[in-house]
Amino acid sequence: MPSPLEALQKAFTASVIGDADPGFVAAVEGGGKLTSAEAVEVYRNAYPARMTEALGETFEACWRVLGDEDFLEACRVYARSTPSASYNLSDYGSSFPEYLKERFGGDAPFIGDLGRLEWEFKNIFHAEPHAGLAPPVLSAAVKGNSVLVFGAAAVLLSFDHKVHDLWKRDRDNSALLERADWEGAQHALLYKNEGSAVLSRVLSARDAAALNFLREGRPLGEALAAVEGLDEEAVHDLFSFIAAAGLVTEVR
Repeated sequence: MPSPLEALQKAFTASVIGDADPGFVAAVEGGGKLTSAEAVEVYRNAYPARMTEALGETFEACWRVLGDEDFLEACRVYARSTPSASYNLSDYGSSFPEYLKERFGGDAPFIGDLGRLEWEFKNIFHAEPHAGLAPPVLSAAVKGNSVLVFGAAAVLLSFDHKVHDLWKRDRDNSALLERADWEGAQHALLYKNEGSAVLSRVLSARDAAALNFLREGRPLGEALAAVEGLDEEAVHDLFSFIAAAGLVTEVR
């Protein structure tokens, strides 16, 4: 059975997110010249505003694509139906990309993928950078049966739509999007290492498959052999990128 404090907190949350609970309103006191009902209404208005602000900071590209009216209304509805589970506002919105897909996917099929890219960018932005092995150290340590351990501040993403360029699109670019701007699958990597901002790279399906096998812990030779069409030049280019980006923190 919940304690009186827990019951009061639950009633407060319900009153802020949904309709005000008459029992809760009667149990609290107003402040200054505000009645208890008016005081509760202040919180009811402030909550979706703060959640909308947090969503706008995380999903800036989605906002640009959808426009003020549609995006802000979506934020308000989402905030009412999806309470925050964390004191940190930057943690809010993990299911927002899926919500945007359900709400706007008919007119903007790519919007869920764009939101997912922005959410993962936020996660990497706040993640602790890892110390990748210097390229000479990595090259000297690697053998055919080596297992590469990748740093935590990197995420490999696969999308049903091309959203990387939409995400990078100049905010002053008001040109209408064409189907060719987003149609087609895409793979991308977000990463950062010591002293760097979050970086991104669009990957070929071949390189994405190789990186995925390596991140799963497959030995180097086995992982590369499992990818069709990965010739010697492609292996060299991929390994050069892995080394230069500082993705690997350990060789086993």
